[in-house]
Amino acid sequence: MTNVSRREFGALALGAAFTASAPVWAQTPPNWRIGFQTSPTELDSELTLLSGRLPRDLEGVLFRVGPAQFERGGERLGHWFDGDGMVQRFAIGDGRVRHRGRFVATDKRRAEAAAGRFLYSGYGFSPNNPTPFNRTDEINAANTNVLPMGGEIWTLWEGGSPWRVQSEGLDTIGRQGFAGPLDGAPFSAHPKRDLNGEIWNFGAFGSRCVVWRLAPDGELISATPVELPAAAMMHDFAITRRHIVMLAPPMLMHDGPARSLVDRYAWRSDEPLRAIVLDKDDLTRRRVFELPAKFLFHLGNAWEDNDGTIRVDAFLHNDARFATNDARDLLRGVAAGEPNAHPAMITLRADGRTEMEALDGRGEFPRIDPRRVGERTRYTYSMMNSGLARWDWQSGDGESFVYGADYWSEEPIFVPRHRQGREADGWVVATALNTRSEKTELAVFDARRLSDGPVALLTCPYTLPLGFHGAFAM
Repeated sequence: MTNVSRREFGALALGAAFTASAPVWAQTPPNWRIGFQTSPTELDSELTLLSGRLPRDLEGVLFRVGPAQFERGGERLGHWFDGDGMVQRFAIGDGRVRHRGRFVATDKRRAEAAAGRFLYSGYGFSPNNPTPFNRTDEINAANTNVLPMGGEIWTLWEGGSPWRVQSEGLDTIGRQGFAGPLDGAPFSAHPKRDLNGEIWNFGAFGSRCVVWRLAPDGELISATPVELPAAAMMHDFAITRRHIVMLAPPMLMHDGPARSLVDRYAWRSDEPLRAIVLDKDDLTRRRVFELPAKFLFHLGNAWEDNDGTIRVDAFLHNDARFATNDARDLLRGVAAGEPNAHPAMITLRADGRTEMEALDGRGEFPRIDPRRVGERTRYTYSMMNSGLARWDWQSGDGESFVYGADYWSEEPIFVPRHRQGREADGWVVATALNTRSEKTELAVFDARRLSDGPVALLTCPYTLPLGFHGAFAM
């Protein structure tokens, strides 16, 4: 049984700053189309300080990745999620920020560059006269997330292997293989680094998935196939101290004709959102909870109480329209509709009962203090309409900062001030596209006082394509 509170699944009331907020896609700023133009192959510059001062104790590199190739051979890409990945590197130190951008030289990118046209069907796009492929790494765009790994970073996609890139010069090293029969199986774009340094991930293919477990240095510990209750489209997951938590929305695979991956799935509002809980020590031990039909891209965190109750914060959409329609419209030059992503706390009780409680307001791309992965979390940070938000799960209050109507904000990254410390003791680093100046800006916030605005604001001399996810390496 699920207890669902007001506004379908919302209960906790945030302040007035959130109640009228809509996602950035619902109120697209003027000139927003510049964020979906193909980037030059290489970018290098030093950012210019617009206001404030960079904190002395903030040193490291912000890596981000996203699609950056939208045209080839006179053909326009048909879905945002399919562009070739380009890594953005912002090196912060000595009061300066240096930017470097490079495409990831995947097999797909090199083959299409040689052909002078788009060759392969992908997540939501199929070109004219598509070329057949035998393995998913042939169409791997390496465009969704990054995982710092020593002196290199892994660029991640949904359906195939990580691609290794040098962390300094951003030269592509090659595909990251894993010994064993599951080499090349899906390795999702949202791995979780446990507090002991180990890395957990999943990779879904139909009604099965692989649960990956890696050592802190990326060496494979185990890769375990797991049967799923249904062939659902999953993008993210969460871990607690003892469990893996997957949220499988009722976006289910069908047997009908399809030109691209997303077309192989259909939204089923009559089916539940399933929460699948796996025991880390024994992946054959699982529980499945059913919740009202919701779609999601991203989760913030999960933890468990002493009585076995599991809490999961997720950003829930009422349907899958953004994945199926709106992300296509953006590439056609049509402003996308509102995806209705509400931050919601999902409670999974040991006796099988479930609850959903949502905060008023909307946002996307949730991030937490990385020192709290799998532990009780009070704060989740996210982008919101033309700005950023901090959601408070303990009090139901929150705060936000809005750049202005000319901005398209991107994912905020929490950077701890010290390796040990209290939650929220750190900085929030985020990029945003200023569509009026046609330049990408980098902002640094004190995480404890987000609404005060940036303590430092810097600008690139150019527009960077709007991207997805990133990580900070210290």
